[in-house]
Amino acid sequence: MMTDLNTKMEINAWCQSYTTAFSAYDTSGISEHWAFPAVIYTPNGPLSLTSRERFDANTEALLGFYKQHGVARAVRELVDDLPFSDNAQAITVDDRMEMADCTVIVRWKAAYVLTRTPDGLKAVFADASGELAAWKARGTPLGS
Repeated sequence: MMTDLNTKMEINAWCQSYTTAFSAYDTSGISEHWAFPAVIYTPNGPLSLTSRERFDANTEALLGFYKQHGVARAVRELVDDLPFSDNAQAITVDDRMEMADCTVIVRWKAAYVLTRTPDGLKAVFADASGELAAWKARGTPLGS
């Protein structure tokens, strides 16, 4: 099964909208890209975010870390997509966190599972392993 052009355009729009919200440090805007419960996988095990409130608290902490480390913008490019069904899609993305002068602070690959809802595509799963590894390799582990 291949992803049709309309779905690929929706995925790209989802990616761009998501990074726009991150670049604006807009917790609510980021949450709008998710359906709950949601799972974020880390090497230490899955983080289950059963409600938007829990997700927002986690996102606020992440945004605080990004501000502390000079992230001015998030950039995302779709690398690959794999349709599971008409209503579920896996994607791989290349993420970069940049300073105001476009200097790349960190870069990693991430994976998401998106589901189609009445409100459009929403993430239900993300693998944050690459993000954690990128910040650790920089010497500023996420959460520090």
